[in-house]
Amino acid sequence: MFDTYKDCIILKDLQAFCRLGTYTEEHALGQNLNINLVLEIDLKQAGIKDDVKLSTNYVDVSIAVRTLCQSRIFYTLENLAHEICTLIFDKFAKIDGIQIEITKTIVNAVSFTGTPIIRIYRTRA
Repeated sequence: MFDTYKDCIILKDLQAFCRLGTYTEEHALGQNLNINLVLEIDLKQAGIKDDVKLSTNYVDVSIAVRTLCQSRIFYTLENLAHEICTLIFDKFAKIDGIQIEITKTIVNAVSFTGTPIIRIYRTRA
């Protein structure tokens, strides 16, 4: 599981628009998601040498995640979380582990109350 003593880049409250859900209304209207990412990465050399090339640019991660969210319809939070992890591992070689939490801010379903949140942790295979 997630090791609290590893170096991390934390992206908190990343806002992304997505067409997500099992209902037609959710696909038509879309919705904003709140995404929190904890990216495990060795930051020692970047810290010593003050060089972003020795780290991972969090702006690039943010743009990649937001672009993916807008790229197609997703039916489940689980699939979106999986796809985000796959994307990050594919595009950012220095990332060793990812904890992701996605909050669906509005559910366009009759009689639903509450806030669905999914949290997963993955490591590079």
